[in-house]
Amino acid sequence: MRRRHLAWILVANASAAHAEPSIKPKSGAALCTALTPADFKSVGVANADKPKPNVSDGGASAYCVYGGKSSATGGIELDVFHPAGANAKEAKATLDTAVGEGSSPMTPIKIAGADEAVWSAKAVSGGPPFATIAVRRATLVFVIGIPTGKEAETQLRKLVELVLKRL
Repeated sequence: MRRRHLAWILVANASAAHAEPSIKPKSGAALCTALTPADFKSVGVANADKPKPNVSDGGASAYCVYGGKSSATGGIELDVFHPAGANAKEAKATLDTAVGEGSSPMTPIKIAGADEAVWSAKAVSGGPPFATIAVRRATLVFVIGIPTGKEAETQLRKLVELVLKRL
């Protein structure tokens, strides 16, 4: 009986690890559902509201603001590019462009399930400092920006994990 139970657990865990993302590429405003106000609250980021999406590129790009005008002005933001190009090289160029929009240096960070990621605890882009992370997995690129704080790295890591599961 124990072996059957263990086998069932292993099968259940294997299928959970390979679950299909719930949000498809070029989903437009649905890309903003990769994170919810409850997700932000669960990691200690206050004042997130229903996202206000700005969609472009035929639904492949969504700029999602959950609070304020943007993360660069002290708000909460998720930008998704899905796909960010036809191949990994084009997606890397999109990541480089997104990272280059700020004037602050970004530091590489290891994220499980990502091909590359960079982050800053105190990025500046015309407003107050904010914490941000930019992530690429194959042709998916996304950037999360939240108000800076001592728990910013942990908060961003948890939010990235959710986005990678959903996209």
